[in-house]
Amino acid sequence: MGVRELYSMIVIDDIKTVVNGIVNQLEWKEYGIEIAGTALDGESGLKLLQDKKPDIIVTDIRMPKLSGIEMTREILELLPHSKIIFISGYSDFDNARQAIEIGVFDYVLKPFTSKQFLETVLKARDAIVREREHSRRVTEMEIKLRESMPLLRQEYLGMLVRYSSDPETIERRWEFLEIDMEDGPYAVLAAELDDQQDTEHGGQTIREIELNRFSVQNILEETIRNFTKGIVFRDGVSRFIGIFTAADVDRPVAIAEKCLENVVRYSKCTISVGVGLTVQEKYEIPRAYRQAMEALSYNFYTGGGSVFDYRNIMVRKQMSPNYPIEKEKELLFHIRTGNIEKTMQDVDTIFLEWEYIQHLPSPERIKVLYVELAMSIHKSLIRLIDESDQPLFEEKMKELAYRSSNIKDMQQLIKEICLIGCRIVESEQRQQAEKIIDQAIFYIKDHLHLNQTVSDYARQVHLSNSYFANLFKKMTGMSVMQFVVNERMEKAKELLVQHYSIQEVAEALGYEDRSYFSEVFKKQTGLTPKEFKVRHSIKV
Repeated sequence: MGVRELYSMIVIDDIKTVVNGIVNQLEWKEYGIEIAGTALDGESGLKLLQDKKPDIIVTDIRMPKLSGIEMTREILELLPHSKIIFISGYSDFDNARQAIEIGVFDYVLKPFTSKQFLETVLKARDAIVREREHSRRVTEMEIKLRESMPLLRQEYLGMLVRYSSDPETIERRWEFLEIDMEDGPYAVLAAELDDQQDTEHGGQTIREIELNRFSVQNILEETIRNFTKGIVFRDGVSRFIGIFTAADVDRPVAIAEKCLENVVRYSKCTISVGVGLTVQEKYEIPRAYRQAMEALSYNFYTGGGSVFDYRNIMVRKQMSPNYPIEKEKELLFHIRTGNIEKTMQDVDTIFLEWEYIQHLPSPERIKVLYVELAMSIHKSLIRLIDESDQPLFEEKMKELAYRSSNIKDMQQLIKEICLIGCRIVESEQRQQAEKIIDQAIFYIKDHLHLNQTVSDYARQVHLSNSYFANLFKKMTGMSVMQFVVNERMEKAKELLVQHYSIQEVAEALGYEDRSYFSEVFKKQTGLTPKEFKVRHSIKV
């Protein structure tokens, strides 16, 4: 065994040769023992012990002035951790056993050998080593316990507000965790930092974010402390729970409003706060916590910076807004026709149906309504949604269901989903329109020799005259007949260049009157057919 420190020992005996023998016969330092002093009687021995306070005390059981037994009683009171070893003869054996019963470590009977005496002293030394090691571990654990007390309180309070427990267990835990709070009534407030998604993606470092949260917790603690005794702990990443005593039912809301005011004043953050009803006993705190959390959920309507009193929402949460089926049908119709203006009007109308001035319904109910509306939109467009459009649509649906934190976010996402739907329909309509107009153009170019009307061309693509005419102009930028004339004149140029006569060209393009053809040609090109031929021939 490697001993790293020396343990002090004092020898007291009225026979000097015994003292000298014990001190000089062994190299005590080799065994981790140093002789701190010797004495030849009980009184001087006691004074020496009081001065040196040794780890090991070797004393004869019989000494003049003060016996070993008498001295032991005083030593045990003075030096409770020292190890006392009695030296006794056979005649004092009963006294030695009695001494062990009152706290003496061991005894050695005379005569004894150096080996026997050394073994007894080393036993005492090893006992001291073990006790000190145990004491050191206990001290370390006590230090760690004190250091971890805030975390233990945090963990316990997180459990306390969620689960019921018997009053006796709660009292023991509060005493152990040193929670300094007077007897109830008790109030619970739930405070949550606003706009945390924006904060976490707004360029702030993790350290800056955590400093903000630490600052807010301190402000909440100090604010509550100015009113009453209480405790604040974290309940999630950006939420804090305050438990405090409340003398009257209006005090919790006043404290919550002051918390909100001080956070704005002394930090860079804003918070929303929910306040539950007061309760009389500690075991009722979970109920007050649930009420505070439910009240806090109403920041869905404000987006933050507000205090919500559970007393004011007890009626509201019973309200259930009607789902506007007819208005939803109108909305889906306008989305399927790609009418963005009408779609936005319909959405705003539905939002107004769900907004209550005095009695806001449960936020969870409103969230369900928005998700149901988004699913109806998705279902109505499912056949039109292309594979490339699907990820964008699904991402908006996920944001709506899982990441939107307030009513404005949800309304904006619904509008974005509607716009995506309208654009999908618009894209589909454009593709269909392009096919129809391409088919019409192909027919027109192939039948330039016929004098046909818009009605004739519309019939070829199975559309009404007016719809075809409007669609044609929308897709090409010109009217049907303007397009026909342009195509005829382009064809006329080709034929004139190929040295066909003006009469032949006019007839090939369905113009029975040559002069009318020439008039149209000049109006279109700025040249008569003859001038065009001459100019082209010169160029050639």
